[in-house]
Amino acid sequence: MLERSQGAPRDWNQEHTQAEVRRIVLDLSPDLVLLQELPGVVPYVETHDMIRANPMSHSGNLATLVGHDLMEEEPAVEVVPGVSVLVTFRQRDVTIANVHMAPGRAGAAARIEQFQAVLDACPTADLAIVGDTNTRTGEERAIADIGLSGPRPPAPTWDGRRNRFRGETAGFVAYFTRYFISDGLAIEEAKVLSEPVVIDGLPGFHLSDHFALAGNIVAADRRPGRR
Repeated sequence: MLERSQGAPRDWNQEHTQAEVRRIVLDLSPDLVLLQELPGVVPYVETHDMIRANPMSHSGNLATLVGHDLMEEEPAVEVVPGVSVLVTFRQRDVTIANVHMAPGRAGAAARIEQFQAVLDACPTADLAIVGDTNTRTGEERAIADIGLSGPRPPAPTWDGRRNRFRGETAGFVAYFTRYFISDGLAIEEAKVLSEPVVIDGLPGFHLSDHFALAGNIVAADRRPGRR
């Protein structure tokens, strides 16, 4: 929700957070940026266009930014209300779903229904679901049973011991933000952006209670033009 971390300087505000998100995106130069839990505001990045679909999840809006080169392919867009924005690149025959799924341990059954809804809405055989899935590791088998694999990121994407975004937070680790893929895809060079922001030598702080996740989505069979 672009809120201020309790560890940030006192004068830190939403505009500062948006500027830092922009800087990170420009440094990484990804093809796609998938954002969840936005307060009706989307950080501006001049190298990317915004997909014109910003549905509400159970908390805030979803937004997908696409690099200018990929936008020339005129991707198709589908929305699963309250859950996901699916962007299909028809020339590549692949769909990327930006998701924010039901929270809490009690939401496990709802999350499976949401995964299935995204699968049902996907117009391509190849699908990558990426975002705040809120899944627990014990749900991986049920997700595999509906046809999605989900290799865990190389480090937790939620760490209440290292990230004191809200001050006193339950000190557990989890893989809430992660990716799940169909059989035709693979994930390479995945990394968790867990380093804090450091301003003017002050103690570091994080921009969100979740750590961001980055990586390359590739075709499992590596045919030419399928990256």
